[in-house]
Amino acid sequence: MMSQKPFILIADDDQEDRYLLHTAFEEIGRSNDIYLVENGLQVFSYLDTFIEQSGMPSLIVLDLNMPMLNGMETLSRLKSHNVYKNIPVIIFTTSVHEVEKARCLEIGAVDFIKKPARFQQTISTARFLHDSASENRHAAW
Repeated sequence: MMSQKPFILIADDDQEDRYLLHTAFEEIGRSNDIYLVENGLQVFSYLDTFIEQSGMPSLIVLDLNMPMLNGMETLSRLKSHNVYKNIPVIIFTTSVHEVEKARCLEIGAVDFIKKPARFQQTISTARFLHDSASENRHAAW
């Protein structure tokens, strides 16, 4: 079952990056539409725990370099999971290596975005992610 409003699950181990993203979503009035976790394992514990109550996220955003379960491993597990494989995933990372980017897109990421250097760009990124989630909400599952 899909939730009524776009909902974004974001995994990033960097506390400052999580804070900036949350603040950017506050700026556009959408901080209630996101949920932040620190690594890939927390993505799965969130999904396994809350999917019944809040429905499937419209979008999952993954940092690549995270402890315990990194972005690529998390992406692979999501895409090979019967229930979660159709949730669109965007990779959000500080460094864009073409090989990593190609591999993530091959595994099934819908996009690969470089983390903005400036807060104003983070706000634009938050808008982009929210728009993507809104579009995905209407996609057929």
